[in-house]
Amino acid sequence: MTSPAPYASTSLADLLPAVRYADPQLLAARLEDVRLPLGWWHATPLMEIERVIGAEALSHQVAQALRSLWPHVELGDVVPVLRLLGTPGVEPGKTVAQIAREAGPGVVDGDRVLAAVFGSILDRLHQRGVPREESDGARVRDAVSVIARWLPADAPAEVRAALAVLQGLEEQPEDEPVPQPVAVPVAAVPEAVEEPAGEQPEDAELPAPREAFDDEPAVEAEEPDVVDAPVPSAAPALMPEPFAALTRLVGGWDERALVIAGQRMFTDEPAKLQDLGERFSVSRERVRQLERAVADSLTQWMVVDEDGRAFAGHLAAVAERLGTVGQVAEVHALHPDHVRTVEALGVPLGDVVARLLPGGTLVGTWIVQGDAAALRAVMQEDLLAACGDTPLAWDEAVALGQRYGVRGEALADWAADLGRFQVRDGRLLYWGRSLNDRAAAVLALHGKPMSMEDIHEQLADGTAINSMRNQIWTDERFLRVDRNLYGLRAWGGEEYLGIREMIAREIANAGGEAEVNAIAEALSARFDVSAASVRTNLGGPGFARTRRGWVRVADQPGEQDAPYVPRNDVAGTRRCFVGADGRWWYRVELTADHLRGSGFPVPAGWAAHIGGAPHREPVPLRHDVGETSLTWRAQPTFGSVKPLLEHIGATASDQVFLNVTDGHLNALRLPTPADGLGPDHGAARLTGWTAAVTPAEAVEVIARRIGMEPGQEGHALLERLVERGDKDIAELLERALSGAVPAF
Repeated sequence: MTSPAPYASTSLADLLPAVRYADPQLLAARLEDVRLPLGWWHATPLMEIERVIGAEALSHQVAQALRSLWPHVELGDVVPVLRLLGTPGVEPGKTVAQIAREAGPGVVDGDRVLAAVFGSILDRLHQRGVPREESDGARVRDAVSVIARWLPADAPAEVRAALAVLQGLEEQPEDEPVPQPVAVPVAAVPEAVEEPAGEQPEDAELPAPREAFDDEPAVEAEEPDVVDAPVPSAAPALMPEPFAALTRLVGGWDERALVIAGQRMFTDEPAKLQDLGERFSVSRERVRQLERAVADSLTQWMVVDEDGRAFAGHLAAVAERLGTVGQVAEVHALHPDHVRTVEALGVPLGDVVARLLPGGTLVGTWIVQGDAAALRAVMQEDLLAACGDTPLAWDEAVALGQRYGVRGEALADWAADLGRFQVRDGRLLYWGRSLNDRAAAVLALHGKPMSMEDIHEQLADGTAINSMRNQIWTDERFLRVDRNLYGLRAWGGEEYLGIREMIAREIANAGGEAEVNAIAEALSARFDVSAASVRTNLGGPGFARTRRGWVRVADQPGEQDAPYVPRNDVAGTRRCFVGADGRWWYRVELTADHLRGSGFPVPAGWAAHIGGAPHREPVPLRHDVGETSLTWRAQPTFGSVKPLLEHIGATASDQVFLNVTDGHLNALRLPTPADGLGPDHGAARLTGWTAAVTPAEAVEVIARRIGMEPGQEGHALLERLVERGDKDIAELLERALSGAVPAF
């Protein structure tokens, strides 16, 4: 026979006895909720908990506690009622971890299954979906009638609210499922909390909610008319004047209630309990009790009072329009009243509404229905799978969002908040965390190779183009398809490796020997190189003449191993400076990319000086804490020197000077100066000279460190610096010299 009433007093401890003996701090970390009484799992009825946060949120909280606290216990032992109920599809003999693992590879999958198990227990205990027998319904109606006739005039407001709910249920046709109470996002009536010894104020007792805001003796109220609780409509409507309704409510609150509501409950920066306690000359715990009393008052108002029920319907309408996710700014825009400030509270009505939405959780500026963390995780995973490699058409992205109840107008901002997704040109793309990810997204969006300059313009994030170029050169996802065109390797196509490498490939394809004119015409037709550049490179090292107008790749002894002669030697190469011992050093301005371990290009003059040459074997380099190498394909590139930089304590924006002697890489760190330097000192410092100098001394020092003869004139040194490419030094030196010459 069906039980005549739900298990209205069942608490979580009745279903999960283990919570009675678990560590309170561990339980609080997983189950505590600001909308619920402290330690609610011990004695607060689950129906009250469901009314406040909803059955789904309750089930997810319990699932997380099961998985994290009792993973190796059989589910039937930690939830004994399962063995009695015999829930289909659940094996009580399996451990919690086994059930979660079999649900799927992710934590979200395991939590979802465990939440479904606990939710089914709640449904059966509370007889949701269980047909009611006619005799049961008759008994319920008779019982409600008896209670209504004998209810005393001074019955508490919450008792009258409960009677109103029962009378509303009584009027439902018996062939319809029993409706659940409207979820109100404020705390249930808490159990009294005792004051700590020695801090008991005079007003320590917790009175009824409306009396909690007034220390005057309570005035006996007239018996209110009993109003049936309305059945939630399928499409709730916005309230015409929600501002007036809430203003009438808070107009009866005292100062403490108004301050607590305005400065703790409905603000982004809640005041501390201690500060409010000192203001009202009560303890922190008393402030907490008063805060719960404010919440209880709102709960009762939205059940009993006509204005309150209309306001609850207004909240439901707002929640329906927002869907699964929405922003506080959207709440403000939904109704003209929402932007009006409730003067008694000092906050806009929209902020109050946003924090009272049924089932909603405020996460930053977002209002999320249900488990916010689980929703973020599963949507991030699905969006990444859908547009991680190829941008997703916007209508397809909207359809994906709608599967989770996310509106199209909110999807773009929500996706950006989830994990760097962006909407561009009518498509959703993954705007990754690294520069490489973002460059790949730009190429995937355009669907064709682009120049470095165009990619850099599309990124528009302040990244230096040289840093972006280094990242792309060392990432296998990118394919260089022309002298300055880059695509994605997944697209396929011929890789451009530089003129000399392309010449060698043409000769190999021709059988080991090819005509100079044919090579020049073929490469200039396919790539952005001139026929003259091809002929110039054919006359350099690495290629040998076989007969008039024909060439092959040099392979005779001495041919391939001939020293490479760069266009500019090390003395004519920018950022290369000679020390007092005659060794040449190359200056590197450190960026975050160097410190992360990225490779970086170096000038050909210095690369040739330390033994590198195009298309030869990499030059191995040892240093104090490891090894790296110099490779030379399209251009000379150093491998990662991150361990060496960490060894010398280098940081971003430092100047580091590198030298290679007998295959050993040395590094000297020149920290960023704490104070500003004069142009003469700053120019000399860029060459590795740290002592203070006059303008004339700066000319002498800099000339010597770039390999010039002593006694140079300032203008000659400036011309040489510009020729080398050291424009930064030239600009500083020119300022120093112009300031040193008196004006006549």
